[in-house]
Amino acid sequence: MSSMPAAISRQHTASSAHSTLAPAYERRLIRVAHGVQFNPIQLPLGWGVNEHLDSLLPSHPNVVKVSDSEYRNNQQRVIFDIQETTDKIVFRRWLETPELHVIYSGHARHGRGPCFGFAARGAMHTEDWGEGSSPTTGAFRLGFPFIGIALSEIEEHGYTAHLLKESEGVPDAEDCHPELRPYRRSLQPLTLDPGLVPYLRGHQTGDRYLAYCVAGVWKVVHHAGWQNTLSSPNDWAATQIRCRVFCHFGCSTFLHNYPIVRKIAQWRQEGNERYAYWHVNPAYAFTTSRWVANLVTYNVENAFASWEPSLRQAVDRTNSQIRAKRYRYQVI
Repeated sequence: MSSMPAAISRQHTASSAHSTLAPAYERRLIRVAHGVQFNPIQLPLGWGVNEHLDSLLPSHPNVVKVSDSEYRNNQQRVIFDIQETTDKIVFRRWLETPELHVIYSGHARHGRGPCFGFAARGAMHTEDWGEGSSPTTGAFRLGFPFIGIALSEIEEHGYTAHLLKESEGVPDAEDCHPELRPYRRSLQPLTLDPGLVPYLRGHQTGDRYLAYCVAGVWKVVHHAGWQNTLSSPNDWAATQIRCRVFCHFGCSTFLHNYPIVRKIAQWRQEGNERYAYWHVNPAYAFTTSRWVANLVTYNVENAFASWEPSLRQAVDRTNSQIRAKRYRYQVI
């Protein structure tokens, strides 16, 4: 006589409940938000989340594909429900949803935060690199109030930039991104090329903008921020962050955004809540599919228990895979 299927439950994490038939399975919801750059259409072969997971199934008999978006690990006793989006509004809603494991995979916008758009159309010259061309696109602000960005980037992407004017004065050190901070006392007022004027928010005749030069590259200071921003409610402070895990897999996010989230906004781990992970150094979208796969293939019973052991293994295994590629970054 064949055995009865195991029950599936959405009971709280601390529960040790079992059904009358078999130990219950916990359902964990992984949500992946892809940015305007490095989204699935642009990824190299083998870097997609489901593509990579499916390639692993023959060597992981404990893992069964239940549907196009669900994988069941019979040893871990967890069913993983994986959904993806390129929509900023969906991303924000996921951040506000309890128990979700939320991953942002894409351009960090030099520290300004996750950014969404329609790169699939080849649109490299669009407001999607700034405030967005629709409610579903543009930046979700998660940066220091002031950040220095190469002047050429404005013209390259053609978005309306909110630059720091000379008349506003030198910003306080604690409001400056760590890479800007050493230059704040040597900021110089620049009169920008008239060709850039259409890209400048609130420009008035005679306005000059604070800038500095690093290795021959001129950088202008942008208004950025994480609270009370021009993008609000699409910033960290205006969002009720209730997800269980937040992975910010963009370039150098440990430098750019970790201090905001953990130290300034004080969104800190408490028990089995508020985990957060970052990239050290410029990185690739390679991380996301490996991270998800390492969670799904964690072959230790873990249902209704702390997520910490499986997350710790995901860090270790993902970093090992990054090193094997000789990439110069890691997850922390």
